[in-house]
Amino acid sequence: MATFEGPEFEELKHTIPTDNAQQANLGEMFKAASGPGLVLDLGCGDGRAVELIRGTGADYVGVDIEQSPEVASRQRTDEQFLTYNGTDLPFGDDHFDAVYSNQVFEHVRHPDRLLCEVLRVLKPGGRFVAALSYLEPYHSYSIFNYTPYGVFRVLSDNGFELEEMRPGPEGLGMIVRQISARRIKGLKLVYPGVDIALKLRRIDVRKANYLKLRFAGHILFTARKPA
Repeated sequence: MATFEGPEFEELKHTIPTDNAQQANLGEMFKAASGPGLVLDLGCGDGRAVELIRGTGADYVGVDIEQSPEVASRQRTDEQFLTYNGTDLPFGDDHFDAVYSNQVFEHVRHPDRLLCEVLRVLKPGGRFVAALSYLEPYHSYSIFNYTPYGVFRVLSDNGFELEEMRPGPEGLGMIVRQISARRIKGLKLVYPGVDIALKLRRIDVRKANYLKLRFAGHILFTARKPA
């Protein structure tokens, strides 16, 4: 089975897990990387991450643009929800212990500018835990899709240390689900195939996980602001 690795693999391999990575869960990654403190939910939408962030013992602040379908659907008023212009975060330097962001950056018009702002408002050593689209089809005003190398490049270029990337739902499954109007859910074909090749020792673990990232619908990552 081909591994499809190119020269960029050497740059990325320190960010690729060495366990037999399965479809990752952003909430679990956030719990592992965060703890008590002040957390920014970047692109908070309807506020669905409130319980997750509270569950880590952290204090919650949500921020989003003023108008989006997700913001328009928000009913809850039990936390602090702020608005911003999509690039300039309304907080001081070194303000948050962690930043959480779920499927937001594919909708961001100026990602470099916003990432500079995320770095600014994070405390030194603070972590940025997020998921974004790679092979997921167009949805809800999405603009960009990020390759594994693109995730590494955009974070590194804006001052972050990318610690880990993990594959989310399979890209093929997300494409089929959208074509079928979401009647087919949870389709998994690529990742089990990679796992079979791994068991047959035709591919090592890190390269197997890189191959999963290459076919992921979502890429999940943990990055750190240098101390």
